[in-house]
Amino acid sequence: MARATGVIGFISREDYAEYRSVCVDGDSMPGDYKVFLKNYNEQVSAMRASGVSPTQMNIKPSELVAWCRANKHEIDSDGRAAYTNFKFAALNFARR
Repeated sequence: MARATGVIGFISREDYAEYRSVCVDGDSMPGDYKVFLKNYNEQVSAMRASGVSPTQMNIKPSELVAWCRANKHEIDSDGRAAYTNFKFAALNFARR
């Protein structure tokens, strides 16, 4: 049986401070990148444990901002999810 596919956004250490600053809920995100990375790895593990095969989509803050503005999304959890799903769909479309 094929595993369900899921997408999860990833932010590099170099981009993390900018990422937090552009997100409307950035103040609620961990200030320490190590904590972010621990939480990220826990989310990936939880996805795998639930039968989902996670695909990591790298997020660049400037691209996230441009996409959210062009598509009338806030730069919040819903906007980030929409952006990563858009990137994932584009990746799968390009493979065909």
